[in-house]
Amino acid sequence: MVRIAITGGIACGKSLVASYVAELGIPVCEADTLAHAVLAPGEAVYQAVVERFGREIVGPGGAIDRVRLGNVVFGDERRLADLNALTHPEILRRLRAWLAARGAAVPVAAAVIPLLYEIGDETNWDRVVCVAAPEADQRRRLAERGLSDEEARRRMASQWPQIRKTERADFVIFNGGSRELLRQQTDDVMRTIRGA
Repeated sequence: MVRIAITGGIACGKSLVASYVAELGIPVCEADTLAHAVLAPGEAVYQAVVERFGREIVGPGGAIDRVRLGNVVFGDERRLADLNALTHPEILRRLRAWLAARGAAVPVAAAVIPLLYEIGDETNWDRVVCVAAPEADQRRRLAERGLSDEEARRRMASQWPQIRKTERADFVIFNGGSRELLRQQTDDVMRTIRGA
């Protein structure tokens, strides 16, 4: 199995690229989906995160309010590192289990891992695809998600700069044009990886 990691900066279009990859018949797992699962009420990670950051991050229904949690950790390197230390091991364990469940029957599988380089996991993947975008587009997309300019700045600053990620990746997909162009780039990269 060829294991592909899709990474890139926040609001660069990683999930959109992943949807195009899935349309090509390649199984895709999103680390963010796993992150939601490990933070669900009843999970051990949920309890550890609430104990570390306090009940104020819990919403009225009992679930962790990710906006509140983000406001607590983004902009504070120590708190963000604490959150990552609590969540990343379980997310990676579930990701490895997902890959193992695909087995040798699947020739290619992909996972979207936004913080691939930040957590030092790139050596566990056969190919790394970095999705990059103009900073103005990132800020616009984050504003559309309801983040203030300051919140967007803090979240972007918590990740490696895009240029650093693109320099280390095997392939770069630049999301600065139309969706058709993005799809074509994705198709071209996947064709190259598959050796077709």
